[in-house]
Amino acid sequence: MYNSLLEIPFQTALQFPHRISHKYTDKSGTHSLTFAEFARYIRILTAGFEHFGIRKKDHVGFFMNNRYEWMATDMALMALGAVSVPRGSDTTPREVQFIYNHSDSEFIILENQKQLKDLLPIFTKEDWEKCKRIFILDCKDDQAFPDELTGKTCYYKDVLKAGESELEKEPLQIERLMKEINKDDLVTIVYTSGTTGNPKGVMLTHGNFIQNVVANTPRLEIDSSKEEKTVVMLPSWHVYERAFEYCGLSTALTLVYSSAGRFASDLIKEKPEILISVPRIWESIYQKMIRTISQMPAFKRYLIFSFIKINQMYLSSGNYMKGCYISLKKRSSFHKGAAMVFHFCRWISMTPGHLLAQVLFKPFREKVGGNLRGATSAAGSLPKYLDELFNSIGINIANAYGMTECAPGILSRTFGRNTFGTTGVPFDNTEVQIRRADGSETDIGEKGIIFARGPQVMLGYYKNPEATKAVLDDQGWMNTGDLAVRSENGEVIIVGRAKDTIVLMGGENVEPEPIEDKMKESLFIDHAVVFGQDQKQLSAIVAVNEEELMKLAQELKLQDFEVQMSGKDSIEQDHIYEVIMKEVNQLISREQGFKPFEFVTKILPVRNDFSIGKELTQTLKVKRQFIEEKYKSLLNRLNEDTDKIRKKVKKKKK
Repeated sequence: MYNSLLEIPFQTALQFPHRISHKYTDKSGTHSLTFAEFARYIRILTAGFEHFGIRKKDHVGFFMNNRYEWMATDMALMALGAVSVPRGSDTTPREVQFIYNHSDSEFIILENQKQLKDLLPIFTKEDWEKCKRIFILDCKDDQAFPDELTGKTCYYKDVLKAGESELEKEPLQIERLMKEINKDDLVTIVYTSGTTGNPKGVMLTHGNFIQNVVANTPRLEIDSSKEEKTVVMLPSWHVYERAFEYCGLSTALTLVYSSAGRFASDLIKEKPEILISVPRIWESIYQKMIRTISQMPAFKRYLIFSFIKINQMYLSSGNYMKGCYISLKKRSSFHKGAAMVFHFCRWISMTPGHLLAQVLFKPFREKVGGNLRGATSAAGSLPKYLDELFNSIGINIANAYGMTECAPGILSRTFGRNTFGTTGVPFDNTEVQIRRADGSETDIGEKGIIFARGPQVMLGYYKNPEATKAVLDDQGWMNTGDLAVRSENGEVIIVGRAKDTIVLMGGENVEPEPIEDKMKESLFIDHAVVFGQDQKQLSAIVAVNEEELMKLAQELKLQDFEVQMSGKDSIEQDHIYEVIMKEVNQLISREQGFKPFEFVTKILPVRNDFSIGKELTQTLKVKRQFIEEKYKSLLNRLNEDTDKIRKKVKKKKK
């Protein structure tokens, strides 16, 4: 058990000094650090920051993307007892200003000179007067800044130079500082990049993150004796990635930093054993895979899909015999026994097909490196069709669930208990209840809101007692705002977000996420956002896959389609609309398990120019309110046109 997060890299450096801790690629090539070098870098940076005035309890705005310097800076600040306020380097200047001021930061750390240049017209004179020091990581040339900032601005090369000198005077500075840290000390304020409203500052302690290291590391099954690797592309400041990197540091896992453009090639090159990602990444891989399969000869397509189905049945029955299943009602012993016999017989009969599938699907596994023994997906529930598909081809994905306010882990599956369609069971030391509106606990299969309690739950929202009181009670229970049901065997299934529930004019309650997830099975749809509050029926904005759309336009012999859609937000082409609408109707239907009031009757196809920070969060979840506001006029026009058509049809019938 660790007393502070700071102990983690230094303990690992003692055990595995020569193992590679971080690997990254820049314009000059591929580079790496050992755990001993990384620990040394933290020492130097800590001494340098102290030399330039950072002290205990200082708040430090910290805007940098994922790279080894991010984690080293994180560790150096916690060593000094300072409170980091992190976000990515792509944070908009206005949001930087809001976070910097609201968090009462007096220092600011930036990744490059351009960020500071972008802040100059946004930060006020008072903002800069409050700022004691500006640290910039990358120094490519001599950038001229206003005179009042020149004396405040220093580069990491200056910090490291000063740190080397200070470290010679006190070589055991880290050991001294480590003794002054307590588990309950505030270590960071993380401003959420939520899908609605202004970000709130979540206050997290060493103990909050240590709970995740202690509870989640065994579930990841990282074997420190085997020199395992991972490839990461999520932002380090996001608690999901941040907590995973702490777990990785504690088990001597090599972190290979990647990017969206290099991720696919880095998987093949680095051959990782473990991955963490978000559902959107798996959706992207799925669409490429289906596209590849669709271009194969008919017999081969039939063979692949047949073996996927065989493996799904084999794995589902194997899981059932281990107690991994979904049953939303309590069954009798007779029914359980009969189901056990059925699944045992099916498992035996599917074993030969499973063994053949292992060979057949090897090329698909090679696409993620070929050595992957497990991956976790979080920051949004993994749709069941992705869950079943990837596990069936031998890519072992375990769903997980958490939130920034819990640093982040609350529930997860494990690789040994991997029930498709669920989010698993609570982490060790964590209590989870699913409650009705009156606060009582729900029965098996009954929908309610998830409440969590444990050592990972935040201190509260910074300078926002009202918001804190709204989600955190006196007994330490956190209202997550997420809707779920509990299976007979204790596993939890996330079904949506309480604030996202759509209430139709007829009073029907609709959870949009399952509908949106199903719609994204279409190759034509990259994102789907369902609307319908106080309306008769549901409508949806669908961000199209333009590559697939162009192929469709060629098949339909639509001349000049690319020119027609150039510069427009919406896709206004009747034939295209009909094809996409037909796909939506097939996916959202009775046959697929949807009720009539959940059918999507209108769609607005738009170009997929969704970007992080606008339509998407850092973990690629859609910002529902932003999108609704952006396309408000088009949605209103769509509703008006549909109402006119409906009235015309009624007149004709009369």
